[in-house]
Amino acid sequence: MAPLSKWCVVTNASAPDLAAAAVHAELGDLHVYHRGPAGTALPDNPPFVLDVGTLTPQAGSRDPMTSCTLRIDPDAVTVRVSALNENPVYYAANRMRGLFAYFTDLLLAPLVLPALGLPVVLTGAAAGHERGTLLRGVSRLPDGIVSRTRYTAGQWLTDAADTHDPLGDFRDPYRDDPLTAGEAQLEALTAEIERIDATTPAGTGYATLLSGGIDSGTVTHLAATAGLSVTPYSVGTPWGDELADAAELCTELGIGLEPVHLTEDDIIASIPEAVRWLGVTEPEVVEVALTATSVQRLGAVPADRVLLTGYGSDLINAGLYRPFDHHDELIDQVLSAVDRTRRSNELSNRMPLAYGTRAHHPFWAWPVMRVALETTPECKVRAGREKYHLRTAMGRRVPEPIAWRKKIAVHHGGGLQDGVMRRLEKETGSTDRQAVYQACFAELLDRAAQGELEPTDPWALFERAVRRFREFSPNTRG
Repeated sequence: MAPLSKWCVVTNASAPDLAAAAVHAELGDLHVYHRGPAGTALPDNPPFVLDVGTLTPQAGSRDPMTSCTLRIDPDAVTVRVSALNENPVYYAANRMRGLFAYFTDLLLAPLVLPALGLPVVLTGAAAGHERGTLLRGVSRLPDGIVSRTRYTAGQWLTDAADTHDPLGDFRDPYRDDPLTAGEAQLEALTAEIERIDATTPAGTGYATLLSGGIDSGTVTHLAATAGLSVTPYSVGTPWGDELADAAELCTELGIGLEPVHLTEDDIIASIPEAVRWLGVTEPEVVEVALTATSVQRLGAVPADRVLLTGYGSDLINAGLYRPFDHHDELIDQVLSAVDRTRRSNELSNRMPLAYGTRAHHPFWAWPVMRVALETTPECKVRAGREKYHLRTAMGRRVPEPIAWRKKIAVHHGGGLQDGVMRRLEKETGSTDRQAVYQACFAELLDRAAQGELEPTDPWALFERAVRRFREFSPNTRG
């Protein structure tokens, strides 16, 4: 299935290039361009509220932790960004002309900025600060902010207000018994999986991306023991796999394992699409996303299955901790890791929406995160083992070798990151992966300016990016 990006733009400028690709509504001086999931229709008259994560009209009350919303009134646009800020909202304005736009997809910039009378200019650097993006004049709204643009006294004016950052409430964690803390997290995970199932049509099948690790293993175990019809898929690459470790858990659960074998070219050809959905080019973020992007792009998991992942556990459970001397240092590491995701887009819903699939990250549900953030560093790291509390609790459910298997990061488990690094160096003569990913973004931007918002030929796009990289990097070898 070819992807079709879903997005929304609200602006006081006419953008005819957007109208050809979306439903266009004129609401007084405002223009709304919306391309949502199949069967989605916006209300005929304002005010109405759009859920940025699903790009559908909001139903029910808003959760300030996880729900980002866009409210449209006849004379105002109000964006309330969630505390976790998984799904980005971008803002650009030409103050001299009194024009502005909010939009949910960075690749729309070549169609949005000209409508505002602004140039499309790459910054040429990583987006390392709170509001930064890869494009000049485009900011990503930060977590917890309320941004409002309203028509007053004959002008459109924007103001923004911060709200309390809940991450600051977790500098004094109190759960200090590993088993009790681990059990509390498993209880919260089980409740989240049951919540997902309760909101999913009866008879729906589930899938997990199962490595040999504790995170995806925990999600798979809890889903299977909760009675969900779950099929684990385990990815192998030319550089290695964790199929045997994944099969060990499946045997314990009495369920089958579906191996997914990716070629080197499969993975490399997924780089442009990973960059496209992320809108960032930091190597670690892109490479973590490559497995899921490849699986999605190649249709390795049936589209009618709901995907459950173990993503996020490393961040909240100190899975990738660095050496520390005092427990406050590990608390800072965990909170900083969560904070970074509020700018990285790595947990956004953009790719599943484009493919018409459903994906959930149970560890990233706020009740689960809260328990993890309430857990002391001494429970998370002990005797040189990360996620000690989670392993301790899972050790009561699965054999010890499964619960205490050595930690391997998602992009290391199949040798993926090292393999990608070697292939890119061979292609470009350089070890500067970020510059290659930035070249991919530049190519994507050029295609978007011509109305191609999804990579129709990812391999050709990658080859063009390599040529661009070589052209602007004269010191490359080869």
